[in-house]
Order: sequence, then C-alpha cells, then structure tokens
Amino acid sequence: MMNETPDGSEKDKDTSRLEEEIAILATLITQARELVATGHIIDLAGLSEKVGNFCTDIAENPPADTESITAMIETLVEDLKALAEEMTELHKGQTTNGEEGANS
Repeated sequence: MMNETPDGSEKDKDTSRLEEEIAILATLITQARELVATGHIIDLAGLSEKVGNFCTDIAENPPADTESITAMIETLVEDLKALAEEMTELHKGQTTNGEEGANS
C-alpha cells in the first residue's frame, strides 16, 4: 500500500505526464503549421497516430486535474482546426493555380 498516496501525488505525476504529452503534441502541430505556411504538403499520419494514442491514454487514465488538462486539450483542438483550415487553403491554392501554393 506504499504506492497509494492519499495526498494524490501519484495522480499529480499522471497530470504532469499528460501535460508533457500535450506539450509534445502542441510542438508537432506548430511545426506542421509552419511547414504548411511555407507551402509544404505534409503527411499527418504520424501526428494522427500520436493524437489517437493520447486520446486512448487519457480515456483509460483520466487526469486528477481535469480543468487544467481540459484547457490544454481545448487549445490543441483549436490548433488542429487551424492546421486543417491552413491545409485546405494550401490545397485550394495549388489546385486553382499551380504556382500560387508554392513559395519558391
């Protein structure tokens, strides 16, 4: 029973781990947005897998501090929506005018 801590320190470790995972995802999304902004077509398979794994993990192991984690996830969702919009605009630019989407 030594591993169970009534003060919630084990849950605090889980929250810190989730915060770290969210920070990694946020960095990946930022990098993807930067690439799209410079006209690069990107493959989101790796990011999609990481987001899926994160969602599975958080569903199986909900955090103790739901407010903090929820706010961070909401920010991630907004960044993902922005990335999707930026990718759509890039694709539209490349299909309507082949040179418009390429910044060379």
